[in-house]
Amino acid sequence: MSLYCGIACRRKSFWCYRLLSTYVAKTRYLFELKEDDDACRKAQQTGAFYLFHNLAPLLQQSEHQYLPPQHSLLELEKFLAKFGQDAQRIEDSVLIGCSEQHEAWFALDLGLNSSSSVNASLQKPEMETELQGSFIELRKALFRLNVKDASLLSTAQALLRWHDAHQFCSRSGQPTKKLQKRWDWRWTDCSTLHPSTGPFPIAHS
Repeated sequence: MSLYCGIACRRKSFWCYRLLSTYVAKTRYLFELKEDDDACRKAQQTGAFYLFHNLAPLLQQSEHQYLPPQHSLLELEKFLAKFGQDAQRIEDSVLIGCSEQHEAWFALDLGLNSSSSVNASLQKPEMETELQGSFIELRKALFRLNVKDASLLSTAQALLRWHDAHQFCSRSGQPTKKLQKRWDWRWTDCSTLHPSTGPFPIAHS
């Protein structure tokens, strides 16, 4: 009995260590992408993109649930070219996570006005036909997504909304530009970073 308990404890310790090691490796990789422009651009070459239209994710129905399709950089470039869009629009994508195999995940909203391209937003019906899916409001689709996809798409939507809402500096009124290496930062010609990171008090009840 004691031998069996010992084996079970060792197995449990092994899997706990493996999970922790995987988490640490993913965290380090994401930190590298957020801090290194070249690493982030390189990750886009082999990464996967999730598409949105006015903050609604592209979903495909599979039996009784929704699945968010992934698109490679090459597929996305071909899609944009077919609709007369500049590939520069991909610069508006935001980093949202990565897989255990270090495949970076990005989100791109094709319905919001682009800050990197002069072209207007793409029309929803034509895109849905080409992409063989539907742009569905996240709150309506949330309970038909698995936990992993729901969490990932919620993160993506929040970041896309933040970038869309901060296109101008509140201090100088100058247009803001997304830093490639940051997933939630913008800078302006007046050298202001958004959001600000000043110290703040912690209140205790």
